[in-house]
Amino acid sequence: MKRIADAGLLIAALDKRDSHHAWARGHLEQEAPPWLVCEPVLTEVSVSVGTPEPVLEMLRVGDLEVAFDLEENAPAVLALVRKYRDQGMDLADACVVRMSELFDDASVYTVDKTDFSVYRRHSRQPIRCIFPD
Repeated sequence: MKRIADAGLLIAALDKRDSHHAWARGHLEQEAPPWLVCEPVLTEVSVSVGTPEPVLEMLRVGDLEVAFDLEENAPAVLALVRKYRDQGMDLADACVVRMSELFDDASVYTVDKTDFSVYRRHSRQPIRCIFPD
């Protein structure tokens, strides 16, 4: 099974003050890499933690793998953003939802239960998500 890392998972893992830190660290340490990501997720994490250094290091050592081409998937991502306009879907979330469509056997690890419980892959299928307890 493939694992897609949403920004919330990585932010929580990198920020010891985050309420989901233990949950996120536990998954990242116990489950074999690589974790699949898209570049908008990496940007969101970098902005949130104040530096791109941790995500670049995770890419360098193979913990993360950029497994998404936004240019190739732009029409599908745009369709998702339009569909979930009322939710205020951001680019990172749209890319993660699209990744869940491309990697059929993947689960999305996210702290964002509110949005990812609403989002659907292939229009009607719930996204397999792993949320904190």
